[in-house]
Amino acid sequence: MQIYYMKKEKISIPVSTVILMIVTITYKLVLVVIGIGVAVFGRGFVHTYLQGILPVFYLGLALNIFCVTFMTILVFHPLFAKAIMVKGLKVLERIHLMKKKENRLRKLEDSMDTYRDTAAYLKNNPMVIVKVIGITFVQRMALFAVTWFVYQSFGLHGTGFWEILFLQAVISVSVDMLPLPGGMGISETLFLTIFRPVFGTLLLPGMVLSRGLGYYGELLISAIFTVAAQLTIGQEKKKKA
Repeated sequence: MQIYYMKKEKISIPVSTVILMIVTITYKLVLVVIGIGVAVFGRGFVHTYLQGILPVFYLGLALNIFCVTFMTILVFHPLFAKAIMVKGLKVLERIHLMKKKENRLRKLEDSMDTYRDTAAYLKNNPMVIVKVIGITFVQRMALFAVTWFVYQSFGLHGTGFWEILFLQAVISVSVDMLPLPGGMGISETLFLTIFRPVFGTLLLPGMVLSRGLGYYGELLISAIFTVAAQLTIGQEKKKKA
């Protein structure tokens, strides 16, 4: 969807692909850093809160590490990415999911040249990556902090800001790579498991409010902006044409 709207703004697909991959890498890198930090340095934290979900947590962490590593290789080794794309195209043609056309391969190779140039720019300008990581880190921390504000709104005390923030981060680490839209179902289950000693008798209301603000509210806002984008992006250019 993002590539579609970027295309309407005259941003080529190879360029938008690299940009979105960088955003995805930094988005998941924050989770990887937090997950490794909790696993290595937070043994007491793990023993207190995570005993019941350790297999899911370690699986989610491993999948995120693999995803970040693989996507980083694709971005900064465009020749490898090009080889994968060409091989994938040939496989699709061989199993007759796509008709064989010579110009399709040529267009793909031209697109990958643009992809390579964009990757080279990012490689030669590391401060762009640093800034994206910084912005993404702040965004993720703000989202995780929603649960702490919910905790405070109930007038509860006894658990610190960072403990609650890292508990919410652990849920994201655990479910982010699972094939479930928004981690629906599993996120709520993990919340009810690890936040039980934090919210006590207010566990269920805390889960509903935290999840509602942190995911479903965000989903609603995204839907509104998607409708606005559909109605506005590209319209001015159409009028000029």
